[in-house]
Amino acid sequence: MKKLAFIGLGNMGMPMARNLVQAGYYVYGLNRSKGKEKTFQELGGQAAESLSYIAENADVIMTCLPQPADVEQMLTGEEGLLQMNIKAPLIIDFSTVSPSLHTAIETKATEKGARYLDAPISGGTAGAEAGTLAIMCGGKKEVFEEAKPLFDVLGANITHAGPAGSGTKVKLINQYMVGMHTAAVGEALHLADQSGIDQSLVYSVLSNSFAQSKIFDRHYNDFISEDKDEPGFALELLLKDLGLAGEMAKESNASLKAGDLVRDLFENADTNGYGKKDMSVLYQYVKQQED
Repeated sequence: MKKLAFIGLGNMGMPMARNLVQAGYYVYGLNRSKGKEKTFQELGGQAAESLSYIAENADVIMTCLPQPADVEQMLTGEEGLLQMNIKAPLIIDFSTVSPSLHTAIETKATEKGARYLDAPISGGTAGAEAGTLAIMCGGKKEVFEEAKPLFDVLGANITHAGPAGSGTKVKLINQYMVGMHTAAVGEALHLADQSGIDQSLVYSVLSNSFAQSKIFDRHYNDFISEDKDEPGFALELLLKDLGLAGEMAKESNASLKAGDLVRDLFENADTNGYGKKDMSVLYQYVKQQED
């Protein structure tokens, strides 16, 4: 049986790794916080002894980490996986970083005899729990086909987008639109408040109109109407993705004027202490500006 390793047992990584265990795979888990590894063991997984142990024993290594620097350090840093005596595995990164970082990692992986895919995900913690994530994959087609049985456990909408970095390009376009929709939801509900219109009425009408969106459904039903802000996906992480989308736009000579304004709005919210809360709190930040 192939041995899998999952590095990064956070809000997304934990349920994804658990789903692989429940599908019958032997899975090592590695996380910065060792309490997460204990939780993973309780779910049927195995705690990895170390990163070097994973390098030497795992047939497939998956990473799901919050920041580009984390991915770079884990895979190509001085003490990263691709500096070790690896078993020539398949490496899959589910994080959202820059397309250029993925092409650089693929080059290094190929030099070490490994196969590499960038496979950023969308669908939030609910999709991770249910195994219904959208997975946008970049890399060689034959490597994608090799990884497809694993993707089928984790997601319901799986797409091979092209060479390494292509999956991330699609994901950043997705995140750009998530940011735009999040800003629209926050400001629209604030406008309703200020105009004396009940939020639930606005949601009911707009959910059956062209303004309907998955982001509106998520933000209103799961967070705003419930007065919750514990992060399913933190505002600071979406801000990071909007920055990456901005870098991609510059590299592609694409002008995103509305996107620049929205990113400024998120930056201001982050500066004012909303960064670690759920991205839906942009509504709270917009509302606070009137107080």
